[in-house]
Amino acid sequence: MQRYLFLLLLSLTGFANAQQVTSDWENYVVSLKGKPVSINVDLGLKKLAPMRDNPFVIMLRLKLNNPNAEGMPQGGDLDQLVKLEDKLVEMLARQNGMLFAGRFTQRGLREFYFYGPDTLGYLKAINESMIEFPAFEFLCLAKNDQQWENYLTVLYPSGPDKIRIDSRRRLGEMARVGTLGAGSVDVFHYFIFSDHESRKKFLMAPLSSGTTLVSMPSQADGQTGKYSLVLKKNEKPGYDWIENSLIPLFNEALKSGGSYQGWDFTAR
Repeated sequence: MQRYLFLLLLSLTGFANAQQVTSDWENYVVSLKGKPVSINVDLGLKKLAPMRDNPFVIMLRLKLNNPNAEGMPQGGDLDQLVKLEDKLVEMLARQNGMLFAGRFTQRGLREFYFYGPDTLGYLKAINESMIEFPAFEFLCLAKNDQQWENYLTVLYPSGPDKIRIDSRRRLGEMARVGTLGAGSVDVFHYFIFSDHESRKKFLMAPLSSGTTLVSMPSQADGQTGKYSLVLKKNEKPGYDWIENSLIPLFNEALKSGGSYQGWDFTAR
């Protein structure tokens, strides 16, 4: 009876997690010391992180058998890694009630991250998963990560990378409906600053030239205490535009003590 109740609780935990989380998977690549790092992450977890009911992180590191010159998997490893990931999700997520947060690949290594309410049975689940894949050397570790630092600092994209992801998605949708490349349009850019002086410093920077001031409230937001700014510029959105225009705006706002919040075609 006790065994049955324990399994039922695990099942209910997994069910509750599934109800709470709306998965939003994304793959992006960053560079570290001149080498690519490929990251696959569930962005949907960010809205809930850190989850107090899932304070433990399970990390599994694999050594790739035949990485290419960039340290990425190739050949037979690719198919095996897909099957192995499915098996890990089945054993750890579905049976142990853990959330699959993501993975990264670099320098001939792939590391998986799961979050769960405890560490009961995780070694058994991993060992059983790896039985089918004896060619991979692996190490695993469980630790208390109440603040979800591994998710937020290792997997989740930095500010510029999040701008890249959101903008590419938006441009991809435009391409699907046939509006990308249609010509120049008015683009609204949104910022927040900690104080008047930071906002003033940004407006004096060369990057703000050619823009039209849309909104610059003299009073701070009543809830955040921040000062907002909305600029408009006639531009031709495209994938190169992300790197040539948006990322410089992000960096300039950050340097001035502010934060670039994103863009749109209509005023919010």
